[in-house]
Amino acid sequence: MGNDGSSIVRVKNLQVSLGHLCNKTRDEEAKNFDAVSRWTVCRLTGHHLRPPVLSDYLGNLFNKESVLEWLLTPHKEDYSEEQIKLFGHIRSLKDVVELGNLVNSKDLRLKCDVGDEILGKSSSKLMYPAGCGHVLPRRMLENSTDQPKCPVCDKAISKGDNITLNAKGADREALEKRMNNLKRLNLTHSGKRSKTKKRGASVEDNPNAKRQKN
Repeated sequence: MGNDGSSIVRVKNLQVSLGHLCNKTRDEEAKNFDAVSRWTVCRLTGHHLRPPVLSDYLGNLFNKESVLEWLLTPHKEDYSEEQIKLFGHIRSLKDVVELGNLVNSKDLRLKCDVGDEILGKSSSKLMYPAGCGHVLPRRMLENSTDQPKCPVCDKAISKGDNITLNAKGADREALEKRMNNLKRLNLTHSGKRSKTKKRGASVEDNPNAKRQKN
């Protein structure tokens, strides 16, 4: 006996429901992966993060060697359009800050050498002063004092230059506003003066790194 019309409709509805369920599961898995991977892999290459680690003005994390490769590829032929769109603001080492106090934990995840906060597992938001790059829990950097200093290096800091790692929502908006203000002053994320370059990207803070000619 052949299938009647109602049976065919039920089968199609079941297929659609299963399809939606699979899509929802994939979306949830992607979100969970992103929540972990942004703390464990370099945003440029997808390679595991390992010191030395750099951060841009939005708190994105990169391996230093990956950023150097990015800067040494002026036409970005090795990168996707999405990567170029997301990270085109990195034009020199002045546009990133090295996070000097990150070390590997026993399970090879990054952690702060002060307080042992593990990136991605900390109950507190993690931040760093753009002037020194020492990563600490927000509570340690935002204690209200007349002359705030970095607890690691004792360098004077400005609360407006404290960068939230992997910033989202209001934190991200605040960092975008900070960067716009720096641009008007011809300053970079690191606080160093910006230089206008005639050709491509620059590795001006790394004079020993030169692109080999074919």
